[in-house]
Amino acid sequence: MSNPRALVARSILPLLLASAAAAQLAQSGRPASAIAALPAEHFQVVLPRPDVERLLAEDLERNNWPFRYGARIPCFYSLDDSGRWDQLTNGDLVWRLRITSPGAESLGVLFDEFELPAGGRLFVYDMARTTVLGAFTSASRQPNGMLAVQPVSGDDLVIEYVQDAAELGRPHLRIGEVVHDYRGVLRMLDGGPLALMGGNCLVDINCPQGSQYQDIKRSVIMVISGGALCSAGMLNNTAQDGTPYFLTANHCGGMANVVAYFGYENAGCGVGPVATTRTVSGATLLAASENFDSQLYRLSSSPPQSHAPYYAGWDRGLFPPSPGISISHPSGNPKKLARDTDAPANSGRQWLVTWEIGKLEGGSSGSPLFNGSKRVIGPACCVSDFGCPTQWAFYGRFNGFWTAENLGPWLDPLGLGVPSVDGLDPFQAYAVPYLGSGANLYAYSSTTPPAVGSTWTASIDTSQIPGVGTTWILGHAAPSSGIFVGAGELLINLSSPRLFLSVAPSAGGTSLHSNPIPNDPLLIGQIAYTQAVMFASGSKLLTNGVELHLR
Repeated sequence: MSNPRALVARSILPLLLASAAAAQLAQSGRPASAIAALPAEHFQVVLPRPDVERLLAEDLERNNWPFRYGARIPCFYSLDDSGRWDQLTNGDLVWRLRITSPGAESLGVLFDEFELPAGGRLFVYDMARTTVLGAFTSASRQPNGMLAVQPVSGDDLVIEYVQDAAELGRPHLRIGEVVHDYRGVLRMLDGGPLALMGGNCLVDINCPQGSQYQDIKRSVIMVISGGALCSAGMLNNTAQDGTPYFLTANHCGGMANVVAYFGYENAGCGVGPVATTRTVSGATLLAASENFDSQLYRLSSSPPQSHAPYYAGWDRGLFPPSPGISISHPSGNPKKLARDTDAPANSGRQWLVTWEIGKLEGGSSGSPLFNGSKRVIGPACCVSDFGCPTQWAFYGRFNGFWTAENLGPWLDPLGLGVPSVDGLDPFQAYAVPYLGSGANLYAYSSTTPPAVGSTWTASIDTSQIPGVGTTWILGHAAPSSGIFVGAGELLINLSSPRLFLSVAPSAGGTSLHSNPIPNDPLLIGQIAYTQAVMFASGSKLLTNGVELHLR
């Protein structure tokens, strides 16, 4: 931040759906050096010590905004010109390189070339193997051909590559950068002394003040890249497909080699264990704006269910409802809350809020501002000061960023042109209405989530049509649009497999449907495209459609 101061019945055929790739950075496995007897000597390189005093003075001058914890040290060490090769008795090959950066609290590594054959495994660990990261495999490669690895405690680490004897492929591996941590970012992540910089002004997200925001807090992530630490927010899109987009501040710098931390928060109100292992590495830049201090990225892979992700809704409106809500990682703290009871004020390219509780600090940069509907309206840019409760803060306007950089192809892939969307839990069942051309005027809605092993209910409003005696809900494997019949626009593809048919009477202007969904794991992840039909005095009328996403 700059500082101005069946599904209801079992489907006939399984639906073929694209599933998100696992987001784990590493696969199971142990370094060969922990199992086999290898020579104790490593090929060691000692990096030049950065000018920490100068770095700290620079940080102080700009009020730690954004929050920098490490110095980037360029280096070019590859399998071809550095390290030591050994061969195990079973024929496997092992390459090791020891890197020392004297005085570092921790070391992070960026591989600017990362291309492993199928039988290759990479590990990063400290000399005592207290922390072992890996195995990283060919599946860990990011779209940009690189791999960023989270910091390892201490000023001394070993990089170890193991290749199966039968593997003939050639690895391409090069260390392009080491981050010398001069602040102790891992102690911060463990709740150490540096995590107390905010004093009593900081309000933990799991304190009573944060009870209303337990869903959207899961969309807030801590991001580290190139020695800088910021916050960011995961965003939903109109396809509701769990594509892992995230929004952060432009001034946080490039995030192509990001390590994103999910669920970094205290288990209780400022106390309890803190999870620091739920990470995803690498991202692709989609759009950036200096004017609106915003960047949109797509993570290299979708976070798995163990990361408990949430994709926040967003709002492009000009008049956001109150209150204004911030959830961020000030100074690298576990998630903290700030709240302005008034509505965010339009201040040109930015929104302006004045906190009644909480505040922002370096590390809050890029964190999302939520409006009163719990939708994101922009990333954190700047603050007036670091006092409490006197701080006011600026956020880049999401609606301006959208218009300037045309975010529609990513966040509105269906081309709906809607001004806002709600949040999405990708691992909970949900229902999404769809309208086609909007020609059908009759309302049908899912009233409970279509969760596997539960009873799904739906409601059809028949009050506008006299004489409705019965309604049907049909579920098919594919949608339709643009086809008009006498009853209205057809929004399901009748030639695709029928998944279920539900029939219910109409009484008092409403037709209620209730159907059990089998507790069958094969149904998880399936989508049914549904539409209701009302039968009245010999005629038929079609309603809107509803997508049922089973979880």
